Amino acid sequence: MKNFRVKLLHCFVLLCLCAMSFFTVSCESLGQLLGAMSLPSLSMDSVSIKGLDLEGITFACDYSITNPYPVAFSIKQLAADINYEGGTFTKLSSENGVSVASRSTKRNSLTVKIPYDTILSFAKKTNGKSSLPFTLDGSLALDMSAVSLFEGDSFSIPFTKNFSVPVVKPQFSVSNAKVVLPSAEDLYKQILSSGQNALNSAAVATALITGQNLTEDMLKGININIDFTFDLAVENQGTAAWKFLVNDCALKTNTGSLLSVTPGTSKAISSSSGTVPMKVSLNTVQAASFIVQLLTKKGGNPTFQLSSALSFPELSYAPNLPLSYSYEIPLRTIATK
Repeated sequence: MKNFRVKLLHCFVLLCLCAMSFFTVSCESLGQLLGAMSLPSLSMDSVSIKGLDLEGITFACDYSITNPYPVAFSIKQLAADINYEGGTFTKLSSENGVSVASRSTKRNSLTVKIPYDTILSFAKKTNGKSSLPFTLDGSLALDMSAVSLFEGDSFSIPFTKNFSVPVVKPQFSVSNAKVVLPSAEDLYKQILSSGQNALNSAAVATALITGQNLTEDMLKGININIDFTFDLAVENQGTAAWKFLVNDCALKTNTGSLLSVTPGTSKAISSSSGTVPMKVSLNTVQAASFIVQLLTKKGGNPTFQLSSALSFPELSYAPNLPLSYSYEIPLRTIATK
Protein backbone atom coordinates (compact mmCIF):
# COMPACT_ATOMS: atom_id res chain seq x y z
CA MET A 1 0.00 0.00 0.00
CA LYS A 2 2.84 2.26 0.88
CA ASN A 3 4.58 1.59 -2.47
CA PHE A 4 1.36 2.33 -4.28
CA ARG A 5 1.11 5.73 -2.62
CA VAL A 6 4.71 6.53 -3.54
CA LYS A 7 4.07 5.59 -7.17
CA LEU A 8 0.93 7.69 -7.17
CA LEU A 9 2.87 10.65 -5.82
CA HIS A 10 5.54 10.20 -8.52
CA CYS A 11 2.86 10.17 -11.20
CA PHE A 12 1.30 13.32 -9.82
CA VAL A 13 4.65 15.14 -9.83
CA LEU A 14 5.32 13.96 -13.38
CA LEU A 15 1.93 15.21 -14.53
CA CYS A 16 2.60 18.59 -12.92
CA LEU A 17 5.97 18.85 -14.64
CA CYS A 18 4.40 17.98 -17.98
CA ALA A 19 1.68 20.54 -17.46
CA MET A 20 4.21 23.22 -16.58
CA SER A 21 6.33 22.35 -19.61
CA PHE A 22 3.29 22.48 -21.86
CA PHE A 23 2.30 25.82 -20.38
CA THR A 24 5.80 27.26 -20.93
CA VAL A 25 5.99 26.03 -24.51
CA SER A 26 2.47 27.29 -25.16
CA CYS A 27 3.36 30.75 -23.82
CA GLU A 28 6.46 30.89 -26.02
CA SER A 29 4.43 29.80 -29.03
CA LEU A 30 1.77 32.34 -28.18
CA GLY A 31 4.40 35.05 -27.93
CA GLN A 32 5.80 34.06 -31.31
CA LEU A 33 2.34 34.00 -32.78
CA LEU A 34 1.49 37.42 -31.40
CA GLY A 35 4.85 38.70 -32.68
CA ALA A 36 4.10 37.27 -36.10
CA MET A 37 0.72 38.97 -36.11
CA SER A 38 2.37 42.38 -35.55
CA LEU A 39 3.57 44.08 -38.71
CA PRO A 40 6.28 46.69 -39.24
CA SER A 41 4.83 50.19 -39.22
CA LEU A 42 5.84 53.43 -40.87
CA SER A 43 5.09 56.90 -39.57
CA MET A 44 5.60 59.98 -41.75
CA ASP A 45 6.40 62.32 -38.87
CA SER A 46 6.89 65.75 -40.40
CA VAL A 47 8.00 67.82 -43.36
CA SER A 48 10.28 70.75 -42.58
CA ILE A 49 12.43 73.22 -44.47
CA LYS A 50 15.97 71.91 -44.16
CA GLY A 51 17.66 74.78 -45.93
CA LEU A 52 17.46 77.77 -48.25
CA ASP A 53 19.90 78.97 -50.86
CA LEU A 54 19.71 81.28 -53.85
CA GLU A 55 18.36 78.51 -56.13
CA GLY A 56 15.57 76.90 -54.12
CA ILE A 57 14.15 75.36 -50.95
CA THR A 58 15.30 72.00 -49.59
CA PHE A 59 12.61 70.10 -47.68
CA ALA A 60 13.28 67.24 -45.26
CA CYS A 61 10.65 64.55 -44.68
CA ASP A 62 11.26 62.80 -41.36
CA TYR A 63 9.89 59.29 -40.95
CA SER A 64 10.18 56.43 -38.46
CA ILE A 65 9.98 52.63 -38.91
CA THR A 66 8.98 50.35 -36.03
CA ASN A 67 10.27 46.76 -35.92
CA PRO A 68 8.13 44.47 -33.70
CA TYR A 69 10.29 41.37 -34.28
CA PRO A 70 13.13 39.89 -32.17
CA VAL A 71 15.46 40.09 -35.19
CA ALA A 72 16.61 43.03 -37.30
CA PHE A 73 15.53 43.72 -40.85
CA SER A 74 16.69 46.27 -43.42
CA ILE A 75 15.17 48.75 -45.83
CA LYS A 76 15.30 47.66 -49.45
CA GLN A 77 14.16 50.95 -50.90
CA LEU A 78 12.09 54.01 -50.15
CA ALA A 79 10.66 55.39 -53.38
CA ALA A 80 8.31 58.35 -53.66
CA ASP A 81 6.79 60.82 -56.10
CA ILE A 82 6.53 64.52 -55.29
CA ASN A 83 3.19 65.47 -56.79
CA TYR A 84 1.55 68.80 -57.48
CA GLU A 85 -2.07 68.98 -58.67
CA GLY A 86 -2.05 65.41 -59.93
CA GLY A 87 1.22 65.67 -61.83
CA THR A 88 4.59 64.33 -60.74
CA PHE A 89 7.13 67.07 -60.09
CA THR A 90 10.01 64.72 -59.31
CA LYS A 91 10.82 61.21 -58.07
CA LEU A 92 12.84 60.31 -54.99
CA SER A 93 14.66 57.15 -53.99
CA SER A 94 16.59 56.48 -50.79
CA GLU A 95 19.71 54.37 -50.42
CA ASN A 96 19.34 50.67 -49.62
CA GLY A 97 20.67 48.79 -46.61
CA VAL A 98 19.48 50.89 -43.66
CA SER A 99 19.05 48.44 -40.78
CA VAL A 100 16.24 48.53 -38.22
CA ALA A 101 17.25 46.82 -34.96
CA SER A 102 15.02 44.26 -33.27
CA ARG A 103 12.04 45.62 -31.33
CA SER A 104 13.05 49.22 -31.96
CA THR A 105 12.13 52.31 -33.94
CA LYS A 106 14.49 53.73 -36.57
CA ARG A 107 14.22 57.40 -37.51
CA ASN A 108 15.41 58.68 -40.86
CA SER A 109 14.71 61.39 -43.41
CA LEU A 110 14.70 62.05 -47.13
CA THR A 111 15.19 65.41 -48.81
CA VAL A 112 13.94 67.13 -51.93
CA LYS A 113 14.93 70.50 -53.38
CA ILE A 114 12.32 72.58 -55.19
CA PRO A 115 13.75 75.43 -57.31
CA TYR A 116 12.28 78.92 -56.89
CA ASP A 117 11.68 79.21 -60.63
CA THR A 118 9.58 76.03 -60.54
CA ILE A 119 7.57 77.38 -57.61
CA LEU A 120 6.89 80.67 -59.42
CA SER A 121 5.96 78.81 -62.62
CA PHE A 122 3.39 76.66 -60.77
CA ALA A 123 2.10 79.72 -58.91
CA LYS A 124 1.19 81.58 -62.13
CA LYS A 125 -1.98 79.49 -62.38
CA THR A 126 -3.09 80.01 -58.76
CA ASN A 127 -4.29 83.62 -58.78
CA GLY A 128 -1.82 84.91 -56.23
CA LYS A 129 -1.83 82.08 -53.69
CA SER A 130 0.87 82.44 -51.06
CA SER A 131 1.62 78.69 -50.85
CA LEU A 132 1.26 75.59 -53.03
CA PRO A 133 -0.04 72.15 -51.93
CA PHE A 134 2.47 69.38 -52.64
CA THR A 135 2.05 65.67 -51.82
CA LEU A 136 4.64 63.01 -51.09
CA ASP A 137 3.33 59.62 -52.33
CA GLY A 138 5.39 56.46 -52.15
CA SER A 139 6.13 53.11 -50.57
CA LEU A 140 8.74 51.62 -48.27
CA ALA A 141 10.08 48.17 -49.23
CA LEU A 142 11.59 46.10 -46.39
CA ASP A 143 13.93 43.11 -46.65
CA MET A 144 12.25 40.52 -44.39
CA SER A 145 14.48 37.54 -45.21
CA ALA A 146 15.85 37.49 -41.63
CA VAL A 147 12.35 37.19 -40.11
CA SER A 148 11.63 33.43 -40.16
CA LEU A 149 7.99 33.75 -39.13
CA PHE A 150 7.27 36.17 -41.97
CA GLU A 151 5.95 34.73 -45.22
CA GLY A 152 7.98 36.03 -48.14
CA ASP A 153 11.24 37.95 -48.32
CA SER A 154 9.86 41.46 -48.58
CA PHE A 155 7.12 43.70 -47.29
CA SER A 156 5.90 47.03 -48.66
CA ILE A 157 4.25 49.89 -46.75
CA PRO A 158 2.54 52.68 -48.72
CA PHE A 159 2.57 56.25 -47.40
CA THR A 160 1.42 59.75 -48.24
CA LYS A 161 2.24 63.15 -46.75
CA ASN A 162 0.98 66.62 -47.67
CA PHE A 163 3.08 69.75 -47.26
CA SER A 164 2.93 73.40 -48.26
CA VAL A 165 5.53 75.20 -50.35
CA PRO A 166 5.76 78.99 -49.90
CA VAL A 167 5.61 80.98 -53.12
CA VAL A 168 8.89 82.79 -52.69
CA LYS A 169 12.05 83.74 -54.52
CA PRO A 170 14.49 85.98 -52.63
CA GLN A 171 16.45 88.40 -54.78
CA PHE A 172 19.40 90.52 -53.65
CA SER A 173 21.35 93.35 -55.24
CA VAL A 174 24.04 95.76 -54.11
CA SER A 175 24.14 99.33 -55.39
CA ASN A 176 25.28 102.89 -54.64
CA ALA A 177 28.72 101.86 -53.39
CA LYS A 178 30.74 104.92 -52.48
CA VAL A 179 33.57 106.19 -50.32
CA VAL A 180 32.41 109.03 -48.07
CA LEU A 181 35.28 111.43 -47.30
CA PRO A 182 35.32 114.40 -44.95
CA SER A 183 35.06 117.75 -46.70
CA ALA A 184 38.18 119.12 -48.36
CA GLU A 185 38.60 121.63 -45.53
CA ASP A 186 38.23 118.99 -42.82
CA LEU A 187 40.62 116.67 -44.65
CA TYR A 188 43.26 119.37 -44.81
CA LYS A 189 42.85 120.22 -41.11
CA GLN A 190 43.03 116.57 -39.99
CA ILE A 191 46.15 115.91 -42.09
CA LEU A 192 47.74 119.11 -40.83
CA SER A 193 47.00 118.15 -37.22
CA SER A 194 48.80 114.84 -37.81
CA GLY A 195 52.11 116.72 -38.07
CA GLN A 196 52.29 117.28 -41.82
CA ASN A 197 53.32 120.64 -43.18
CA ALA A 198 50.87 122.75 -45.14
CA LEU A 199 52.21 121.72 -48.54
CA ASN A 200 52.12 117.99 -47.80
CA SER A 201 48.70 118.30 -46.18
CA ALA A 202 47.30 119.90 -49.31
CA ALA A 203 48.90 117.24 -51.54
CA VAL A 204 47.55 114.34 -49.47
CA ALA A 205 44.08 115.89 -49.30
CA THR A 206 44.05 116.34 -53.08
CA ALA A 207 45.21 112.75 -53.64
CA LEU A 208 42.45 111.42 -51.37
CA ILE A 209 39.75 113.44 -53.11
CA THR A 210 40.85 112.69 -56.67
CA GLY A 211 42.32 109.21 -56.17
CA GLN A 212 45.28 110.33 -58.26
CA ASN A 213 48.88 109.63 -57.21
CA LEU A 214 47.67 108.24 -53.87
CA THR A 215 49.93 105.71 -52.13
CA GLU A 216 49.81 103.89 -48.83
CA ASP A 217 53.02 105.61 -47.69
CA MET A 218 51.34 109.00 -47.98
CA LEU A 219 48.89 108.01 -45.23
CA LYS A 220 51.48 106.93 -42.66
CA GLY A 221 51.00 108.77 -39.39
CA ILE A 222 47.70 110.28 -40.55
CA ASN A 223 44.52 109.49 -38.61
CA ILE A 224 41.36 110.02 -40.68
CA ASN A 225 37.99 108.27 -40.45
CA ILE A 226 36.45 107.36 -43.81
CA ASP A 227 33.17 105.52 -44.51
CA PHE A 228 32.47 103.03 -47.26
CA THR A 229 28.72 102.71 -47.82
CA PHE A 230 26.37 100.82 -50.11
CA ASP A 231 22.74 99.69 -50.27
CA LEU A 232 21.45 96.13 -50.07
CA ALA A 233 18.15 95.75 -51.92
CA VAL A 234 16.02 92.75 -50.91
CA GLU A 235 12.98 91.54 -52.85
CA ASN A 236 10.56 88.61 -52.68
CA GLN A 237 9.54 87.86 -56.26
CA GLY A 238 6.79 85.56 -54.98
CA THR A 239 3.56 86.20 -53.08
CA ALA A 240 4.23 84.44 -49.75
CA ALA A 241 4.18 86.50 -46.58
CA TRP A 242 7.73 86.60 -45.29
CA LYS A 243 10.05 88.31 -42.85
CA PHE A 244 13.65 88.99 -43.84
CA LEU A 245 16.25 89.69 -41.16
CA VAL A 246 19.92 90.64 -41.42
CA ASN A 247 21.88 88.55 -38.92
CA ASP A 248 25.48 89.33 -39.71
CA CYS A 249 27.54 90.77 -42.54
CA ALA A 250 31.14 91.47 -43.41
CA LEU A 251 33.33 92.81 -46.19
CA LYS A 252 36.20 90.61 -47.34
CA THR A 253 39.16 92.45 -48.85
CA ASN A 254 41.43 91.02 -51.53
CA THR A 255 43.99 90.22 -48.80
CA GLY A 256 41.46 88.05 -46.98
CA SER A 257 40.80 90.48 -44.14
CA LEU A 258 37.22 90.68 -42.87
CA LEU A 259 35.89 94.14 -42.10
CA SER A 260 32.78 94.65 -40.02
CA VAL A 261 29.72 95.91 -41.88
CA THR A 262 27.04 97.77 -39.93
CA PRO A 263 23.47 97.64 -41.31
CA GLY A 264 21.14 100.60 -41.01
CA THR A 265 18.66 101.09 -38.19
CA SER A 266 16.13 98.71 -39.79
CA LYS A 267 17.56 95.21 -40.28
CA ALA A 268 14.17 93.57 -40.92
CA ILE A 269 11.93 93.65 -44.00
CA SER A 270 8.36 92.35 -43.87
CA SER A 271 7.05 93.81 -47.13
CA SER A 272 7.71 92.35 -50.56
CA SER A 273 10.82 94.50 -50.95
CA GLY A 274 13.05 96.89 -49.08
CA THR A 275 16.52 98.38 -48.79
CA VAL A 276 19.04 98.04 -45.97
CA PRO A 277 21.81 100.69 -45.93
CA MET A 278 25.26 99.27 -45.13
CA LYS A 279 28.33 101.05 -43.76
CA VAL A 280 31.96 100.05 -43.25
CA SER A 281 33.85 102.39 -40.91
CA LEU A 282 37.47 102.71 -42.01
CA ASN A 283 40.48 104.46 -40.53
CA THR A 284 43.70 105.35 -42.30
CA VAL A 285 45.76 103.93 -39.42
CA GLN A 286 44.26 100.40 -39.61
CA ALA A 287 43.04 100.19 -43.22
CA ALA A 288 45.29 102.44 -45.30
CA SER A 289 45.94 99.78 -47.94
CA PHE A 290 42.23 99.08 -48.49
CA ILE A 291 41.36 102.78 -48.57
CA VAL A 292 43.96 103.33 -51.28
CA GLN A 293 42.47 100.47 -53.32
CA LEU A 294 38.97 101.94 -53.03
CA LEU A 295 40.05 105.43 -54.06
CA THR A 296 42.47 104.48 -56.84
CA LYS A 297 40.27 101.60 -58.05
CA LYS A 298 43.30 99.34 -58.27
CA GLY A 299 43.61 95.86 -56.78
CA GLY A 300 41.17 93.07 -56.05
CA ASN A 301 37.46 93.66 -55.64
CA PRO A 302 36.02 93.44 -52.10
CA THR A 303 33.29 90.87 -51.44
CA PHE A 304 30.20 91.56 -49.37
CA GLN A 305 29.15 88.55 -47.28
CA LEU A 306 25.65 88.37 -45.80
CA SER A 307 24.14 86.00 -43.25
CA SER A 308 20.38 86.49 -43.08
CA ALA A 309 17.22 84.69 -41.97
CA LEU A 310 13.79 84.14 -43.53
CA SER A 311 10.52 83.36 -41.78
CA PHE A 312 7.13 82.46 -43.25
CA PRO A 313 4.58 83.58 -40.61
CA GLU A 314 1.56 82.03 -42.37
CA LEU A 315 3.12 78.55 -42.46
CA SER A 316 4.13 76.17 -39.67
CA TYR A 317 7.81 75.96 -40.57
CA ALA A 318 10.51 76.96 -38.10
CA PRO A 319 11.29 80.70 -38.10
CA ASN A 320 14.59 82.37 -38.99
CA LEU A 321 15.75 79.92 -41.64
CA PRO A 322 19.36 80.76 -42.59
CA LEU A 323 20.08 82.22 -46.03
CA SER A 324 23.53 83.34 -47.21
CA TYR A 325 24.45 85.75 -49.98
CA SER A 326 27.72 87.14 -51.28
CA TYR A 327 28.53 89.73 -53.90
CA GLU A 328 31.83 90.96 -55.32
CA ILE A 329 31.70 94.75 -55.55
CA PRO A 330 33.65 95.95 -58.62
CA LEU A 331 36.10 98.70 -57.70
CA ARG A 332 35.26 100.54 -60.92
CA THR A 333 31.66 101.04 -59.72
CA ILE A 334 32.64 102.68 -56.43
CA ALA A 335 32.11 106.43 -56.36
CA THR A 336 33.78 108.99 -54.12
CA LYS A 337 31.72 111.55 -52.26
